[in-house]
Amino acid sequence: MLFRSVEPLGKDYVEKMKKAVSAGWLDVYENTGKTTGAFSSNVYGVHPYMLLNYNETLNYVFTLAHELGHTIHSVLSSENQPFVTHNYTIFVAEVASTFNERMMLDYMLARTKDPKERIALLTQAIDNIVGTFYTQALFADFELRAHTLVEKGQPITVDVLNRIIADLYKAYYGDAYAPEPLYNLIWARIPHFYNSPYYVYQYATCFASSAQIYKDVTTGSDADRATAKDRYLTLLKSGGNDYPMEQLKKAGVDLSKPETIKAVITQLDGMVSLLEKELAKVN
Repeated sequence: MLFRSVEPLGKDYVEKMKKAVSAGWLDVYENTGKTTGAFSSNVYGVHPYMLLNYNETLNYVFTLAHELGHTIHSVLSSENQPFVTHNYTIFVAEVASTFNERMMLDYMLARTKDPKERIALLTQAIDNIVGTFYTQALFADFELRAHTLVEKGQPITVDVLNRIIADLYKAYYGDAYAPEPLYNLIWARIPHFYNSPYYVYQYATCFASSAQIYKDVTTGSDADRATAKDRYLTLLKSGGNDYPMEQLKKAGVDLSKPETIKAVITQLDGMVSLLEKELAKVN
Protein backbone atom coordinates (compact mmCIF):
# COMPACT_ATOMS: atom_id res chain seq x y z
CA MET A 1 0.00 0.00 0.00
CA LEU A 2 2.83 2.39 0.84
CA PHE A 3 4.61 1.82 -2.45
CA ARG A 4 1.43 2.38 -4.43
CA SER A 5 0.47 5.48 -2.47
CA VAL A 6 3.64 7.33 -3.51
CA GLU A 7 3.58 6.32 -7.19
CA PRO A 8 2.68 9.94 -8.18
CA LEU A 9 6.22 10.88 -7.08
CA GLY A 10 7.77 8.69 -9.75
CA LYS A 11 9.46 5.34 -10.22
CA ASP A 12 12.78 6.39 -8.66
CA TYR A 13 11.07 7.44 -5.41
CA VAL A 14 9.18 4.13 -5.23
CA GLU A 15 12.33 2.09 -5.89
CA LYS A 16 14.21 3.94 -3.15
CA MET A 17 11.38 3.21 -0.73
CA LYS A 18 11.41 -0.48 -1.66
CA LYS A 19 15.14 -0.62 -0.97
CA ALA A 20 14.65 1.12 2.39
CA VAL A 21 12.31 -1.63 3.61
CA SER A 22 14.21 -4.60 2.15
CA ALA A 23 17.92 -3.86 2.66
CA GLY A 24 18.23 -4.20 6.42
CA TRP A 25 17.75 -0.55 7.29
CA LEU A 26 14.80 -1.15 9.65
CA ASP A 27 14.61 -2.50 13.20
CA VAL A 28 10.95 -3.41 12.83
CA TYR A 29 9.28 -5.01 15.85
CA GLU A 30 8.91 -4.34 19.54
CA ASN A 31 11.46 -6.15 21.72
CA THR A 32 12.50 -6.45 25.35
CA GLY A 33 14.59 -3.47 26.40
CA LYS A 34 14.05 -1.65 23.09
CA THR A 35 13.27 2.06 23.20
CA THR A 36 9.72 3.09 22.30
CA GLY A 37 8.58 5.23 19.40
CA ALA A 38 9.97 5.48 15.91
CA PHE A 39 12.64 7.51 14.14
CA SER A 40 14.89 7.69 11.09
CA SER A 41 18.55 8.58 11.56
CA ASN A 42 20.81 9.21 8.58
CA VAL A 43 24.48 8.25 8.26
CA TYR A 44 26.07 10.19 5.40
CA GLY A 45 27.85 7.94 2.93
CA VAL A 46 26.00 4.87 4.23
CA HIS A 47 22.19 5.15 4.46
CA PRO A 48 19.52 6.01 7.04
CA TYR A 49 18.65 3.59 9.84
CA MET A 50 15.07 3.36 11.07
CA LEU A 51 13.76 2.34 14.46
CA LEU A 52 10.18 1.09 14.54
CA ASN A 53 7.97 -0.71 17.04
CA TYR A 54 5.58 -2.03 14.41
CA ASN A 55 2.44 -3.62 15.88
CA GLU A 56 0.24 -4.20 12.80
CA THR A 57 -2.21 -1.40 13.63
CA LEU A 58 -3.49 1.24 11.23
CA ASN A 59 -1.77 3.90 13.29
CA TYR A 60 1.58 2.21 12.76
CA VAL A 61 1.04 1.87 9.02
CA PHE A 62 0.89 5.67 8.98
CA THR A 63 3.92 5.82 11.28
CA LEU A 64 5.82 3.71 8.77
CA ALA A 65 4.76 6.06 5.97
CA HIS A 66 5.90 8.99 8.12
CA GLU A 67 9.34 7.58 8.92
CA LEU A 68 9.92 6.47 5.33
CA GLY A 69 9.29 10.09 4.34
CA HIS A 70 12.23 11.10 6.53
CA THR A 71 14.34 8.23 5.19
CA ILE A 72 13.84 9.02 1.49
CA HIS A 73 14.37 12.73 2.23
CA SER A 74 17.74 11.79 3.77
CA VAL A 75 18.62 9.47 0.87
CA LEU A 76 17.90 12.14 -1.74
CA SER A 77 19.77 14.80 0.26
CA SER A 78 22.83 12.59 0.69
CA GLU A 79 22.87 11.62 -2.98
CA ASN A 80 22.74 15.21 -4.18
CA GLN A 81 24.62 17.23 -1.57
CA PRO A 82 28.17 17.25 -0.20
CA PHE A 83 28.56 16.41 3.47
CA VAL A 84 28.58 20.04 4.58
CA THR A 85 25.08 20.76 3.18
CA HIS A 86 23.42 17.34 3.23
CA ASN A 87 21.67 17.79 6.59
CA TYR A 88 18.28 19.50 6.33
CA THR A 89 16.95 21.73 9.11
CA ILE A 90 14.10 21.01 11.51
CA PHE A 91 12.17 23.77 9.73
CA VAL A 92 11.66 21.50 6.71
CA ALA A 93 12.22 18.09 8.33
CA GLU A 94 8.55 17.16 8.80
CA VAL A 95 7.45 18.09 5.28
CA ALA A 96 8.29 14.77 3.62
CA SER A 97 6.95 12.70 6.51
CA THR A 98 3.55 14.40 6.69
CA PHE A 99 3.30 14.48 2.89
CA ASN A 100 3.66 10.69 2.78
CA GLU A 101 0.97 10.29 5.43
CA ARG A 102 -1.48 12.32 3.36
CA MET A 103 -0.69 10.32 0.21
CA MET A 104 -1.31 7.14 2.20
CA LEU A 105 -4.65 8.47 3.42
CA ASP A 106 -5.76 9.28 -0.12
CA TYR A 107 -4.76 5.83 -1.33
CA MET A 108 -6.71 4.07 1.41
CA LEU A 109 -9.81 6.27 1.08
CA ALA A 110 -9.90 5.64 -2.67
CA ARG A 111 -10.00 1.88 -2.10
CA THR A 112 -12.78 1.47 0.44
CA LYS A 113 -16.47 2.28 0.36
CA ASP A 114 -17.05 0.90 3.87
CA PRO A 115 -18.32 3.87 5.94
CA LYS A 116 -16.76 2.52 9.14
CA GLU A 117 -13.34 2.17 7.52
CA ARG A 118 -13.62 5.65 6.06
CA ILE A 119 -14.68 7.05 9.45
CA ALA A 120 -11.61 5.46 11.07
CA LEU A 121 -9.29 6.86 8.40
CA LEU A 122 -10.79 10.35 8.47
CA THR A 123 -10.85 10.50 12.27
CA GLN A 124 -7.16 9.62 12.40
CA ALA A 125 -6.32 12.22 9.76
CA ILE A 126 -8.34 14.93 11.51
CA ASP A 127 -6.71 14.12 14.86
CA ASN A 128 -3.34 14.33 13.12
CA ILE A 129 -4.05 17.82 11.77
CA VAL A 130 -5.28 19.03 15.15
CA GLY A 131 -2.28 17.53 16.97
CA THR A 132 0.41 18.49 14.48
CA PHE A 133 -0.84 21.92 13.45
CA TYR A 134 -3.32 23.53 15.83
CA THR A 135 -1.99 22.07 19.10
CA GLN A 136 1.63 22.86 18.21
CA ALA A 137 0.67 26.44 17.33
CA LEU A 138 -1.08 26.69 20.70
CA PHE A 139 2.04 25.32 22.43
CA ALA A 140 4.23 27.85 20.62
CA ASP A 141 1.86 30.63 21.71
CA PHE A 142 2.10 29.39 25.31
CA GLU A 143 5.89 29.27 25.12
CA LEU A 144 6.11 32.85 23.83
CA ARG A 145 3.79 34.17 26.54
CA ALA A 146 5.72 32.39 29.29
CA HIS A 147 9.09 33.68 28.05
CA THR A 148 7.65 37.20 27.73
CA LEU A 149 6.70 37.13 31.41
CA VAL A 150 10.24 36.07 32.31
CA GLU A 151 11.73 38.88 30.24
CA LYS A 152 9.50 41.35 32.08
CA GLY A 153 10.71 40.01 35.42
CA GLN A 154 7.27 38.72 36.39
CA PRO A 155 6.92 35.55 38.50
CA ILE A 156 6.27 32.18 36.90
CA THR A 157 4.14 29.83 39.01
CA VAL A 158 2.00 26.77 38.37
CA ASP A 159 -1.13 28.92 38.60
CA VAL A 160 0.26 31.45 36.12
CA LEU A 161 1.18 28.78 33.57
CA ASN A 162 -2.15 26.98 34.04
CA ARG A 163 -3.98 30.25 33.41
CA ILE A 164 -2.04 30.88 30.19
CA ILE A 165 -2.96 27.42 28.88
CA ALA A 166 -6.62 27.81 29.90
CA ASP A 167 -6.86 31.18 28.15
CA LEU A 168 -5.30 29.74 25.00
CA TYR A 169 -7.72 26.82 24.90
CA LYS A 170 -10.62 29.27 25.07
CA ALA A 171 -9.09 31.39 22.29
CA TYR A 172 -8.25 28.46 20.02
CA TYR A 173 -11.35 26.28 20.50
CA GLY A 174 -14.08 28.86 21.18
CA ASP A 175 -17.49 27.28 21.80
CA ALA A 176 -15.99 23.80 21.49
CA TYR A 177 -13.81 24.36 24.56
CA ALA A 178 -14.67 21.99 27.40
CA PRO A 179 -12.75 22.93 30.59
CA GLU A 180 -10.59 20.12 31.93
CA PRO A 181 -8.52 21.38 34.90
CA LEU A 182 -5.90 18.63 34.80
CA TYR A 183 -5.24 19.29 31.12
CA ASN A 184 -4.09 22.78 32.07
CA LEU A 185 -0.98 21.04 33.41
CA ILE A 186 0.03 19.78 29.98
CA TRP A 187 2.91 22.28 29.91
CA ALA A 188 4.62 20.23 32.65
CA ARG A 189 5.11 17.19 30.41
CA ILE A 190 6.25 18.75 27.11
CA PRO A 191 10.03 18.17 27.02
CA HIS A 192 10.56 20.61 24.15
CA PHE A 193 9.65 23.52 26.44
CA TYR A 194 12.65 22.74 28.62
CA ASN A 195 15.16 21.04 26.31
CA SER A 196 14.50 22.73 22.95
CA PRO A 197 12.98 26.20 23.39
CA TYR A 198 11.05 27.57 20.39
CA TYR A 199 11.03 24.19 18.65
CA VAL A 200 7.35 23.21 18.58
CA TYR A 201 6.17 25.87 16.11
CA GLN A 202 8.19 24.11 13.42
CA TYR A 203 5.80 21.16 13.47
CA ALA A 204 3.08 23.58 12.40
CA THR A 205 5.18 25.28 9.70
CA CYS A 206 6.17 21.91 8.24
CA PHE A 207 2.58 20.70 8.24
CA ALA A 208 1.40 23.87 6.51
CA SER A 209 4.16 23.52 3.92
CA SER A 210 3.27 19.89 3.35
CA ALA A 211 -0.41 20.75 2.89
CA GLN A 212 0.41 23.36 0.25
CA ILE A 213 2.77 21.03 -1.63
CA TYR A 214 0.20 18.22 -1.47
CA LYS A 215 -2.42 20.54 -2.95
CA ASP A 216 -0.07 21.54 -5.79
CA VAL A 217 1.01 17.95 -6.54
CA THR A 218 -2.54 16.55 -6.62
CA THR A 219 -4.61 19.31 -8.26
CA GLY A 220 -4.54 21.27 -11.50
CA SER A 221 -3.53 20.21 -14.99
CA ASP A 222 -1.14 17.34 -15.72
CA ALA A 223 1.59 19.87 -16.49
CA ASP A 224 0.97 21.77 -13.26
CA ARG A 225 1.12 18.58 -11.19
CA ALA A 226 4.31 17.46 -12.91
CA THR A 227 5.95 20.83 -12.25
CA ALA A 228 4.86 20.73 -8.60
CA LYS A 229 6.26 17.19 -8.23
CA ASP A 230 9.62 18.28 -9.66
CA ARG A 231 9.74 21.27 -7.30
CA TYR A 232 9.01 18.98 -4.35
CA LEU A 233 11.68 16.44 -5.28
CA THR A 234 14.15 19.31 -5.72
CA LEU A 235 13.36 20.36 -2.15
CA LEU A 236 14.11 16.84 -0.90
CA LYS A 237 17.39 16.81 -2.82
CA SER A 238 18.50 20.22 -1.54
CA GLY A 239 19.44 19.14 2.00
CA GLY A 240 20.48 22.27 3.84
CA ASN A 241 21.97 24.17 0.90
CA ASP A 242 19.92 27.35 1.50
CA TYR A 243 17.87 29.09 4.16
CA PRO A 244 14.79 26.93 4.80
CA MET A 245 12.29 29.68 3.94
CA GLU A 246 14.02 30.06 0.57
CA GLN A 247 14.06 26.29 0.01
CA LEU A 248 10.32 26.16 0.62
CA LYS A 249 9.68 29.09 -1.72
CA LYS A 250 11.44 27.18 -4.49
CA ALA A 251 9.06 24.30 -3.73
CA GLY A 252 6.06 26.62 -4.12
CA VAL A 253 5.49 27.41 -0.43
CA ASP A 254 5.67 30.94 0.95
CA LEU A 255 5.10 30.81 4.71
CA SER A 256 4.98 34.61 4.88
CA LYS A 257 1.62 34.53 3.07
CA PRO A 258 -1.71 33.45 4.58
CA GLU A 259 -2.52 31.18 1.63
CA THR A 260 -0.12 28.57 2.98
CA ILE A 261 -1.89 28.43 6.34
CA LYS A 262 -5.27 28.42 4.61
CA ALA A 263 -4.23 25.25 2.78
CA VAL A 264 -4.29 23.44 6.15
CA ILE A 265 -7.67 24.93 7.05
CA THR A 266 -9.09 23.91 3.66
CA GLN A 267 -7.72 20.39 4.11
CA LEU A 268 -9.29 20.07 7.58
CA ASP A 269 -12.60 21.51 6.40
CA GLY A 270 -12.76 19.00 3.57
CA MET A 271 -12.03 16.07 5.87
CA VAL A 272 -14.67 17.15 8.41
CA SER A 273 -17.25 17.44 5.61
CA LEU A 274 -16.34 13.95 4.40
CA LEU A 275 -16.56 12.59 7.94
CA GLU A 276 -20.03 14.08 8.40
CA LYS A 277 -21.22 12.30 5.23
CA GLU A 278 -19.80 8.96 6.37
CA LEU A 279 -21.29 9.31 9.85
CA ALA A 280 -24.69 10.00 8.31
CA LYS A 281 -24.50 6.63 6.53
CA VAL A 282 -24.13 4.64 9.75
CA ASN A 283 -26.53 6.62 11.95
